[in-house]
Amino acid sequence: MQALEPLSLPLSGRRLIEASAGTGKTYTISGLYLRLLLGDFERPGLGCEQILVVTFTNAATEELRDRIRKRIRSCYQRFIGLSVKDDFIEQLYQRCPPTQRATALKQLDLALKSLDEAAIFTIHGFCQRILSDMAFESALLFESEFTLDDSEYLRQSVRDFWRHVCYRLPTALATAIAAHYATPDALGRELRPLLGASQASANRDPGKFDQYAEQLQTQLARLRLSWPRERDTIEALLHSLPLNGTSYGKQADGYPKLTAMLEQMDNWAKYHQGLPTPKLLDSLALGSLKLRKGGEIPTAQQAPLLAQIEALRDSVDSLIPAFLYQARTQIAERFAELKAERNLLSPDDLLLTLAKAIGGLTQTAPDSGLAIGEQLKQEIGKRFPVALIDEFQDTDPLQFAIFSGIYPAQLPQQDAGAQPKPEPSRTLLMIGDPKQAIYAFRGADIYTYIEARRNTADHYNLDTNYRSACNMIAAVNRLFAGRSDPFISDAIPFEPVKAKDAGSKQLLAPGRDSAALQLRLLKEDPDKGLNKTQARKLLAEDAAAEIVRLLNAANRGECRLTGSEQPLRARDIAILVRDRNEAAVMQQALNSRQIGAVFLSRDSVMGTEEAREIALILKALASPRDERAIRSALACRLLGFSANKIHEFNQSETLRAEVLDTFMSLHELWSRRGIMPALLNLADHWQLLERLGREANAERRLTDFRHLAELLQQKSTELEGMSALVNWFEQELLSGQSREEQQLRLASEQNLVQIVTIHKSKGLEYPVCFIPFVSLARDGSRRPSPMLYHKDNQLVWDLDASDEGWEACKRETLAEDLRLLYVALTRPVYRCYLGLANHCRMNKTGINSFLKDTAIGYLLGIEDKDCDGDRLQSAAASLVCEAISLTGIGDADPSRLQGTENHSQSPLCAQVPAMRQGAPWRVGSYSGLVKHLPHERVLPGAGDEEFEIEPASVYEPQDVLQANRFSFERGANAGSFMHLVLEKIDFTQAEEELLLHLPQAMQQYGIDSDWQDVLYDWYRDLLNAEIALPQGQSLRLGDLSKRQKLVEMEFYLPLGGDTQLIDTELSRLLAKHGYGGELRFDAFKGMLKGFIDLTFEYQGRFYIADYKSNHLGDDFSDYRQDKMAAAISEHRYDLQYLLYSLALHRYLSLKLPDYCYQNHFGGCCYLFLRGMSAAHPGAGVFVDRPDEAVILALDALLKGESPSSAPQLELSL
Repeated sequence: MQALEPLSLPLSGRRLIEASAGTGKTYTISGLYLRLLLGDFERPGLGCEQILVVTFTNAATEELRDRIRKRIRSCYQRFIGLSVKDDFIEQLYQRCPPTQRATALKQLDLALKSLDEAAIFTIHGFCQRILSDMAFESALLFESEFTLDDSEYLRQSVRDFWRHVCYRLPTALATAIAAHYATPDALGRELRPLLGASQASANRDPGKFDQYAEQLQTQLARLRLSWPRERDTIEALLHSLPLNGTSYGKQADGYPKLTAMLEQMDNWAKYHQGLPTPKLLDSLALGSLKLRKGGEIPTAQQAPLLAQIEALRDSVDSLIPAFLYQARTQIAERFAELKAERNLLSPDDLLLTLAKAIGGLTQTAPDSGLAIGEQLKQEIGKRFPVALIDEFQDTDPLQFAIFSGIYPAQLPQQDAGAQPKPEPSRTLLMIGDPKQAIYAFRGADIYTYIEARRNTADHYNLDTNYRSACNMIAAVNRLFAGRSDPFISDAIPFEPVKAKDAGSKQLLAPGRDSAALQLRLLKEDPDKGLNKTQARKLLAEDAAAEIVRLLNAANRGECRLTGSEQPLRARDIAILVRDRNEAAVMQQALNSRQIGAVFLSRDSVMGTEEAREIALILKALASPRDERAIRSALACRLLGFSANKIHEFNQSETLRAEVLDTFMSLHELWSRRGIMPALLNLADHWQLLERLGREANAERRLTDFRHLAELLQQKSTELEGMSALVNWFEQELLSGQSREEQQLRLASEQNLVQIVTIHKSKGLEYPVCFIPFVSLARDGSRRPSPMLYHKDNQLVWDLDASDEGWEACKRETLAEDLRLLYVALTRPVYRCYLGLANHCRMNKTGINSFLKDTAIGYLLGIEDKDCDGDRLQSAAASLVCEAISLTGIGDADPSRLQGTENHSQSPLCAQVPAMRQGAPWRVGSYSGLVKHLPHERVLPGAGDEEFEIEPASVYEPQDVLQANRFSFERGANAGSFMHLVLEKIDFTQAEEELLLHLPQAMQQYGIDSDWQDVLYDWYRDLLNAEIALPQGQSLRLGDLSKRQKLVEMEFYLPLGGDTQLIDTELSRLLAKHGYGGELRFDAFKGMLKGFIDLTFEYQGRFYIADYKSNHLGDDFSDYRQDKMAAAISEHRYDLQYLLYSLALHRYLSLKLPDYCYQNHFGGCCYLFLRGMSAAHPGAGVFVDRPDEAVILALDALLKGESPSSAPQLELSL
């Protein structure tokens, strides 16, 4: 491998550049870009649109574009005569002949002006551009639509397969499938890795699912017939064998576990219950019998029934791989069909489509005689004669197939007589570092890099680290050079790098050692071992204590970085972890010492508590009349309702109406302006910022809330309707996938210690790093499903989850852990603290250490489970040198950070604007108006559903209440139930309608079925109760036909003028006309909204009716006019029916050409349902007909006019 010289690298053919961490990869790419722009003796200069630069994320694309722009600008400055501090640009300038510098300057000027059009893409962006611009050559439909999210079509494909295959299965086969995949979603989760790895081939032919299914059915039928006949014989045979006591029970006790197994088989044979459990089949299968030492398993002739069970078990074991193989094939085909029907392309489809177009089409182009695929490659090669692929170690086979097809290799010819066929017009430069290939979970395939390396003749490397201190580099070199194969594969060698730093970079801190890499050793308890939970806590405490020491020294001016006049800051320190579990332990240790910290990871925001709560809130906003959904939303921490407050919502009609109005208003805001304004208004209404600001993780939670709101707003532009958005969001929570736009955002930019996942840290640098948990082994007890690994550079799907495959998987996992460790150790500039713990368990036979399964254990040469703390110490001590030190961990220093504020604990508060704001525009309601009325303490249940809190004795068992209308439950739930029934039924067909709707409503509101007869009689009675109208007529609700009534009529009353909502004017108006006393309202602009329970017409006049389930007493006499009037006044129902009357008045004046209030407006009926009875005329019925004068005055007031301006009426008496 040659050291790369950017000025002399041949810019032709295919070349591989390996750039170790910190060696200036991006600087090199931008330098090569400058060379290509200016041109040289190899080729003329190229335009920005001709130089293809490809990387793998949008963020990396923008960073590359920015860095290239800066280098071009610097180069431009040098060519106009200014000096720049860039040796490469200076050499480039000196190499350019004076006669060509003017041309070069024009080229640089053009590049600066056109860089926004430069061909700098993500891999998917490149494919999309080619398929869009060359749709004909790639055989792509011209109207293809691109989508980032095709998960819904995948779910539909899985469900289609499930319906087509699984619904038709007999019970036994369905049981066998359900034991592994209980639902379509479970099958989809299993298949997702396989569908993403389309190149994975099965390790064997699993056979046809239908054949195994038929064979299994035959075996089951045969076993059901054989079992009753041979059962006693087989039991006697089994009792004669030396069975293992652990598996079958003790022989002295008659093998009780075996007896239970045989009884299970008896039940299965007798009742034909699907399929015996896998555990039962395995325990009784002939070849799997567990015997004591020296026992011999009978032959198939001696135990034919057990042989049948073994054959059945083997068939079941074969059935599942065949099912999964068929599922993968058919679901992939259906998935492609669904997207083709809609002409959709996902990011993965872009790659697949372009790869097929380049290599898989054989039609001939009419104008050239070339195959269309070959013509497409030539067209792309002409457009982009040079391609630079950044982060090449993260490529996959499909991506490499695209670039290798466009830019073919120029390997040496084997035949001495053959002439090479160079293609100087096409150049492929692959830049990457296989030691940093850590994204297998995203589809990156290190084996593709290895294959490309093998097939590329010219290899170069960047061998000087410009990032880290020389001792830090020396420490990493020593750690990885200690093994001949530090990354397991010979194809990934470790080349020690040189340091640009000559010793000037240091962390100057008092006391202890100054080594760049400080190993912190935690030994096990010789009697108890050291479990992962203990080790995590102790390692975190040790790291936190050292951070306190460094920062306290910095506060005293005793700890700083060389070259900096400023002391070490908290933000200069990073703690590198693998996942959020390690981050949580670390954050807890830091919080206990008053150290502020922020967590950065590639985790998805969909995995947060905020996402789960927003899913509940979305359902409530989409269905604002669904009180169950609203109760679920109120239980979320985001809304801040306590259990007592939720209880009050259930009991208090006032609070219930207020909350329902809020959700309805937010629902309408969502409908008009989108989900994000609705969520932000919800946050403002329930004071989310103020409440969360008092919590330690306030910034994290608020950041996640805002992030989710933005994702929902973006997705809402792609979906039709609220339900579609709710469904999409719920499926995202279940999917477990993490797309780039869903990655957690930085929660704060304050001076905080950064806790970062190793994956997130790649490409970044930090002055000081702590890596506390790298010696703790992953949980390796469960085999992955599906099991995928590489064999001979081919991705293999091991259908049998074999031992060989499991060992290969573990080896690949260890190899990736080694690369993760390399990434982590190359992040720090000055110093790194590495935790070493002997994570182990003590057995009867001795110690069982898990260190052998870790990357650091591998590098230390620990390859067996017998490692104890002394051996670990000895292995670590062998590394000690000037750059590496070793220190034992004792009891952590409990000291806290001194002299600074704890930013993570500082409460947040909203900034108060200096400018006075006007009253907000919103939609209000009657319940919102009356909530500020002066009154004594309101008990739960005050309002429409009022009841008194009585002594505890009323709940004692001896005080049994008679089941009647007066003892029926009180509160908002009961009120909502009664309203719903009256809303649903046809009054004229009450008996039949009640039988239909009453049970449904009772179930919906959780009313005990024992109340059905009482409620049925009560409704029939109240529907027949007489209602005396103001004009002297009377009617019953049961007289009103469907044509005469309108239920839940919605209305809006616009508020005109600059109202202070009408604090004094409305109170004066109502008092003048004999309605109530003082009112106090919030100031707002907008509309008043409401729903009238019942609007009906009777004998040419129109009336409003409102149902009240208030409990005024336990006798009909408690529902007289005086008591109802008191309740009307207390709860200001008078204001409510005046507003309802005004709404009806305005409505009728628009709809009736000859409308006259005196002739057409009938009045208001407030119906107290508990008191209404045909046997007690007048009870429970409160009727009023407001004077026209008060309605006209109220109309003028709400329009923003003076009530005195309303027309004066002459009343004829």
